[in-house]
Amino acid sequence: MANNQTDASEKRSAAIRQLFVNGKMPNDLAEAINHAYADLIQIVGDLPLAVRSSATAEDLPGASFAGQQDTYLNVHGKSALLDAVQRCWSSLWTARALDYRTRQKIDSSAVSLAVVVQVMVPAEASGIMFTANPISGARDEIVLDATWGLGEAIVGGLVTPDHIVADKITGAIKQMTIADKTVMTQPTATGTEERPVEESKRRAQVLTVAQVTELAKIGAQIEKYYGEPQDIEWCLAKGKFYIVQARPITTMPPEPVKWESPIANAKWIKDLQAAEWTTEPLSPLGATTTFDAMITARQRKFPLQKYPWHALINGWLYIRADYSVPLIPVLVEFILRYLRCMHNGHRRVLRVWAGQIAMLDSLEHVELVKLSNNELQTHADRLLGVLGWWWWEVSLYAAVALLGEQFITKLKVPNLADPAVLFRGNDSLLLEAERALRQAAKSGDTEAYLAKFGHFVESADPIHLTLRESPDLLKQHMVVVEQSEITPDERLANIQRERTEVENLVRALHGLRGVLARWMLNAGQSHAAHTDDAVFHFQRVLALLRATFLEVGRRMRSGGTLEKVDDVFYLEHGELWQTRPDFKELVTKRRLLRESQKRLAPPPYIPPLSDPAWGSDRSWKLLSSSLSETVLKRGVQEHNGRKIIVGTPGSPGRARGIARVITGPEDFQRFQPGDVLVAHTTTPIWTPLFNIASAAVTEVGGPFSHAAIVAREFGIPLVNGAIDAVREIPDGTPIVVDGSAGVVEM
Repeated sequence: MANNQTDASEKRSAAIRQLFVNGKMPNDLAEAINHAYADLIQIVGDLPLAVRSSATAEDLPGASFAGQQDTYLNVHGKSALLDAVQRCWSSLWTARALDYRTRQKIDSSAVSLAVVVQVMVPAEASGIMFTANPISGARDEIVLDATWGLGEAIVGGLVTPDHIVADKITGAIKQMTIADKTVMTQPTATGTEERPVEESKRRAQVLTVAQVTELAKIGAQIEKYYGEPQDIEWCLAKGKFYIVQARPITTMPPEPVKWESPIANAKWIKDLQAAEWTTEPLSPLGATTTFDAMITARQRKFPLQKYPWHALINGWLYIRADYSVPLIPVLVEFILRYLRCMHNGHRRVLRVWAGQIAMLDSLEHVELVKLSNNELQTHADRLLGVLGWWWWEVSLYAAVALLGEQFITKLKVPNLADPAVLFRGNDSLLLEAERALRQAAKSGDTEAYLAKFGHFVESADPIHLTLRESPDLLKQHMVVVEQSEITPDERLANIQRERTEVENLVRALHGLRGVLARWMLNAGQSHAAHTDDAVFHFQRVLALLRATFLEVGRRMRSGGTLEKVDDVFYLEHGELWQTRPDFKELVTKRRLLRESQKRLAPPPYIPPLSDPAWGSDRSWKLLSSSLSETVLKRGVQEHNGRKIIVGTPGSPGRARGIARVITGPEDFQRFQPGDVLVAHTTTPIWTPLFNIASAAVTEVGGPFSHAAIVAREFGIPLVNGAIDAVREIPDGTPIVVDGSAGVVEM
């Protein structure tokens, strides 16, 4: 097929070009060219000319058309000039140009060609310069190819040139390869020809170090002028450089991304605390509102990291891993506070939550359209305060429940194989949502379900839709829930029976160990019972904030400040209500930047754990001594000749199933009962998948993450913090998930 297409292009090209050979240039045009030639001779003398093409389709953003049309060098006299111009026009229809336009989907009838006539530089050497490295994408490097004679030999691929990589700023040579340059293009009486390079110059260096530095400066100036990396053709004659062409580089790889701390010597962890509620790079509004409120609320209650507590690095949220105070005293203080005040989660709910829930109910009934701009701003700020309060409750209740589980594990209760069972089997709003979803799927009436649970969200970034705004996702949820073979009440009853059996083991324990175990059991269970409810109310606030910001967006669009309502999410908190004229342009730039950042693969630690900065941190040493096996050695490993992925234990148990890599809600319909859920992270909107999954694996998350909380309640194994799981686990292949050991076997 390819040969047939090539033959057809050759035939078409020959027929079209023959028309140019047989045709005659219009007299008025020939006369105009002759007049211009005479004027040029008067200025520079009777020097040889270069006749070059410049087509309208050249140097497009995605297609340079380099080398598709012809260039004629060393042209002398009027007759030769007119002939070269006519042949240059004809070269718009070469077979290679026809094929290239076909591949680029460019209509040949819409393309035209101008001819540029220049004085030819009698080059002793020539070459090509890229003002960025076209292979690695490095923007701080100049790449040079250089050879002897005119540039046709190097452009036409007839010679292997010297290859040089240099620093763009200083011109310092990083790499130089001296080639065996066998041929060179030289002028003749009637044009040019390829001649052998004399033996003494074949392996000689074309450019000196000083000349490389000079070219680097010229290239940097040209790039600065055009505002983007350039592909430049240059010549050297009598010690002087001439630039004969510059065009954008159209095949540049993405610019290498540097994952560096914005603060000197600071250390960062990606998937910690609030960062577990991110699914992609944060929107500017999300970063400066919801996540700022969450992190501030937690740090004020439990001061640990140095300030600033978080940072966006290439758009991704990172949490500070430098400790402002010694770690152990803070943990001891937290445990003492826990022992004094936090031993009964039920009492705290009765004492504190009732008022907060009543306030949240009233906030849900606020009619945003009736608020003035000042009132709407006050409403948003109030919601951010409420969001921080509920985030602390989520963190607190999950932490105390986990602390109870870990404490009882350390006590080594006889015959108690899985202490996590003690803290499962809670009839919560999570189960109520599952019951309501099953009823909606059965009846087809989703109104009641969405009225109470439509606020479920994909992440804590308000840029994401709620379930209420995602009818397609709701349909997928109902399909998934219909595939479940067990009802939530049946599952709850089974778990509660299992929990009762192991509770008897704790109650049978004698002595001080028994007293401590029972005390920790009551404390942990009273908090585990309300963890899902805290998440439920936390999401209610997120949905209210999204609605509030959308109302701000509507008003800014009506005022002409924004193009679209959801452009508001590309403004920062302090930019709301402003009327800057550049907002539309700013939103476009930020949107494009965020889309590019989505394709990045953020590392779990900055700097990498191999950096000496981690080893010199005393607090980190204390922490890492207990986490070395579960945190510091995560990722792909070899074990007994098989590949495994080491993460952290999220929910105990061991299960086998078909890996189903799910990248987002749009993939939910692919998930089948018994599959293993493999994802970067999960949020409450993913919950129905856990009901039919045999196990789960996430790249992100710790013991307080959504995946960990839900997997424990649903009684399925989970490995979280499994770095590169989405990339390394092939979709559709059988895997084994060991949630107790934190290992995925492939």
